[in-house]
Amino acid sequence: MDFQARLAALTHQLRPWSPLWSRSILQGWPGSGAAFPEDWLAYARSLDEAGERRLDQGALVGVPPPSLHALLGALQELTALPWHEGLHALTVAQTQGLSAKKTHELGRVLSLLAPRTRFIHQAVDIGGGMGHLARLCARTFGWTFHSIDRDAALQDKGRRWLTKTHSPSGDTLCFIQASVEDGPQPRIDPLFSGRDRASIGLHTCGPLALTQLRKSQGAGFVLNIGCCYDKLETPRDYPVSRFGGAHPLPFTPHALALTTRGRHDKTEVEFERMKRVYAWRFAFALLSKRRFPERGFVRAGDAPRTLYAGRFALYARDRLERLGLDVGMTDAELDAFEVSVRAETRDLLLCHLLRDRFARALEVVLLLDRALLLEELGFQVELLQLFDPRLSPRNLALIASRSA
Repeated sequence: MDFQARLAALTHQLRPWSPLWSRSILQGWPGSGAAFPEDWLAYARSLDEAGERRLDQGALVGVPPPSLHALLGALQELTALPWHEGLHALTVAQTQGLSAKKTHELGRVLSLLAPRTRFIHQAVDIGGGMGHLARLCARTFGWTFHSIDRDAALQDKGRRWLTKTHSPSGDTLCFIQASVEDGPQPRIDPLFSGRDRASIGLHTCGPLALTQLRKSQGAGFVLNIGCCYDKLETPRDYPVSRFGGAHPLPFTPHALALTTRGRHDKTEVEFERMKRVYAWRFAFALLSKRRFPERGFVRAGDAPRTLYAGRFALYARDRLERLGLDVGMTDAELDAFEVSVRAETRDLLLCHLLRDRFARALEVVLLLDRALLLEELGFQVELLQLFDPRLSPRNLALIASRSA
């Protein structure tokens, strides 16, 4: 893949629409809604429930505005990435006690590693937890493996797991309790250096992914799967490549949070539940804005799921009590207020559905920038879809090698 051409094309498509994706719709309302083209909103308002769900899936029904149709088509094409289809079969004993998500991820990672790491003899795993990946790699490939994590309790569980599942040929797995940080770390830095060394980071959180890439400049092989992009800081963490620096986008904390949205298609029940959650949260935000304007944006926080299934008044009363606010309204008045703002809360929902269409493209921009950093460091780089997004939404893998 020509990462430079792909990044330049994506930023060209995204930059004109930054007023839509760079700010919070709810916190900036109603100004945030005014940033959406009127023909986009008119189209979205015309949708029935089935059409809304299709929009949530990234599909446009009926006759959408030409600018929206052209933009979504371009973004879909530019975010289309090849898949790694292989799956390493794991035994019942190897996966005992693991979730379906973890089992799926380990099988995919082992399948990806097998043909690409024949020259590897040692490996290090960042945030390795109980060492499941390290254990399977050591036993499958015969590597000497160091699993690094700052949680000593998780590592103790991993050692007990090793004891219970002892390998006849012996284990070459070592647990190291440490935090992987920027800057010199004489104790662990040598583990990342050497053409026969692999550096692996499975769902490295926020800036930890970049720390791994920087520490792995001397490694022979690097696998990184990032997550929690909302924990990144700009300009420290984006852009990181020279080419990315020449083609930057105005990432904000709200835009970074948008990149973490889930990708799988929702069932009808899941979509209806999402709509109800949004409706109650949006109505509460409008209520607090009108009744307590001096407080600015009031965060309602996460409520128990049962409250979203009931009347708005019950949800609002719970949130008001948690925040220590007295709105001076009866339950009947709270329910009547929710009914009175339904047209506005639907507009908020539709703006969210439209804004979500930028999420994958923004995530891919971050990873293309990292891919270019690795190329600038002399690696041969791949960017692949690795996991089923229904199980693991952060499914994009950066693979870098210095050897054929």
